[in-house]
Amino acid sequence: MPEQPVLLASGLAWPESPRWRDGELFVSDVHNFRLVKISSGGEVETICAVEGRPAGMDFAADGSLLLATGVGRELLRIDPSTGACERVADLSGIATAYLNDMITHQSGWSWVGDTGFRFGVDDPVANGRLWAYHPAHGLKLAATDIFFPNGMAIEPDGGILYLAETFGRQISAFDIGEAGTLHNRSIHAELPGEVDGLCLDADGCLWAAMLFEGAFLRISPAGDVIGRIDFPGRNAIACVAAGGDRRTLYLCVCAMDRTDAGNPVRHGEVFTTTVSVPGAGRP
Repeated sequence: MPEQPVLLASGLAWPESPRWRDGELFVSDVHNFRLVKISSGGEVETICAVEGRPAGMDFAADGSLLLATGVGRELLRIDPSTGACERVADLSGIATAYLNDMITHQSGWSWVGDTGFRFGVDDPVANGRLWAYHPAHGLKLAATDIFFPNGMAIEPDGGILYLAETFGRQISAFDIGEAGTLHNRSIHAELPGEVDGLCLDADGCLWAAMLFEGAFLRISPAGDVIGRIDFPGRNAIACVAAGGDRRTLYLCVCAMDRTDAGNPVRHGEVFTTTVSVPGAGRP
């Protein structure tokens, strides 16, 4: 089992979509409406404000960040060194609800989730979608009928995309085709609760954040739960295995203070633990 998690950073609201690059962790601080980076010592630095509410993100080959805005329903390209950003795609007229998590393939294609309904506002329906985007080829629909698309992971050879369907309580798998297409959808794992972020390790196992259970589960290639890290009293949001040898597992969590039901206070944190099996693939 991994070592006892250690607190790296606090003062966040809802840390989402962690990505590692050049010795720093980049995080969407969703309800603080900002993109941040976290140093190895735990210092949190704001890169830029994101008015449309930051959601999923990933690094492009040129080192820039592609970031989805949940409410704004746009894709932004951000220079992580300066915070300068530009809109590269507008989904506000075609998305069914909010944009959510995102991942970028080695080919340059990215997939971003379109949740299908607004959590806490609309009735849950399994009509979420995945949109594919490429800077040279634009935007197109890649998958439909998804029950709230969330975290994603891609195998090292770039052939399979894993997708968390949060309210479907399952992880789906797609074969990745040419030009951003997804084929042969299957159920990889059925889970005991709602699943959020994902990452992959070198044994082909997935680490999955169980949103309302306050736990991160390690799931075997056969879809069985074989490990668990608990965070009692917190939401488990997202994770990534990174660092120089990819043996540091970054765990994003949030404790919710609902004393005022109409104005919950979010205490977001990032923890680390050392794992014996290094991360693999993307993110």
